[in-house]
Parts: sequence; structure tokens; C-alpha cells
Amino acid sequence: MNLIDGVDIADVVHLRLSDKGRTVVERLEDESHDGVGFHLGQIAAAVGLRNSVLLHERCFLAVEGPTEQQCLPLLFRLSQGLSLQAAGIALWACGNNEGALHLAGYLVKNRRTVMLMVDADSRTNKHFKTERLIKTGLDLATQVTYVGEADGFNELEELFTDLQWSAAANTCWPRPQGKEWTAEDFAAHRGGKFSGGVLTMIKEGAEQTSPDGKDDMLYSLVTTFASAEDAPTQLRDAFRDIQDLAS
Repeated sequence: MNLIDGVDIADVVHLRLSDKGRTVVERLEDESHDGVGFHLGQIAAAVGLRNSVLLHERCFLAVEGPTEQQCLPLLFRLSQGLSLQAAGIALWACGNNEGALHLAGYLVKNRRTVMLMVDADSRTNKHFKTERLIKTGLDLATQVTYVGEADGFNELEELFTDLQWSAAANTCWPRPQGKEWTAEDFAAHRGGKFSGGVLTMIKEGAEQTSPDGKDDMLYSLVTTFASAEDAPTQLRDAFRDIQDLAS
């Protein structure tokens, strides 16, 4: 594994015996797309995708950033009763939705099983036009998930109910002088940029502690959950789908 991880993935050569007993050489690159292969290989390296992981994991989940990277493992375990690793799923945060798309395309090109999971507002990005996604080789029905879209939302944070948010806020970031956060406080931010509005409200209204950012805010929310039913239905469905891909 250390030898494999010490070279570029394009330089890894797989030797296998054919049915006729002859040695066949296979390379993890498309010779007709060297420039694209190099570019996507750099992306994979930038997010820490080790060659040994690329070669051995059963399925990859490409997501946008640290919010998903921190919260999805907890939600998956809560929903499915086992860890992502135990299910053979490698989770990779790619900095933004375009980074996640590039990585997913790179993995598909190298014949790996992958699911791309991005916020529904990615639909407004030209790189997520249907024809462009098809060109990457992704199956739009089974390998692309737009978080929130099925419920008319734009981002991951909106999937959680106002009651869940208010309960977590009262536990993690209490208000001063015995006041409590209510579901109505959070409902007031629906229809706009929900996560940004909620983060600002908590920072301004909490007595002492407040979230360091959106990733810390959602992680704290998720840590208050105790049962599979606490995970949004849309995420539970997506987790079942990716577990099926990995099986």
C-alpha cells in the first residue's frame, strides 16, 4: 500500500492473467484524455484521495465541504446502524460543489462506484446542467443527489425541523435571562438563506457560547439526535441508496 500511495494514480499498473494465461497490463488512465486526467488527478490529490483508497473502497460519496464531512458520518450511523467505513463507503469533502463534481467524474472515469451529493441550489451552477453531468458519465437517477430538492429546500440545513433547531439551540447556545429559543425563531428564516440567517441570529442572541460557523452549528445540532427518526427522511433514503451502491 505504501508503494502504491507513493506514485501518481496514473502510474499505477495492474497486471492480471487473461483467460488464455497471458499477462494483461491495465492502467488507470484514458490515454485519449491525458490533460483532463492530469487535471482531475490533481483534484483527487488535493482532497487527500490516496491511491490505495481509490483502488480498494467499494463506493465513494463526494460532498461539498466540512459541514457534510462532519455531519453525514453521524447521521449515517444513526440511520443505518453502522459507520460509513463499515459499509465500505469513503466520504470526501471537495471544497465546493464543483470540486465534488470533478472528483465524482474522476472516479467514474476510473471505473469506481460513486455518489455525488450536493445542495439543491447547485442546480443554478452551469456545471450542473443535465448535459454536462451526463458527459461526466454519472447516472443521474442513481449517482446524483440534490439535498433538499425533494422538499423544496436549497441546502442541507433546511432539512431539519424548526423544533429540532430550537431544541438544539436551547441545549447548545442558550439565550440570556431564562429566555428560550422557539420554533418560530427558526421558521422566520425559511424562504431566505436559512443557514446564514440562523447562524447570525444565534451569534447575536446566545448568552455566552455560539457556533464558530455553519459546520460547527450543524454538527452541534446533529449531536443532540438520539434515534434514526431524527435524521431527515430524504437523507435516510439517500443513505439506503448509497449503501445499495456499495453492496
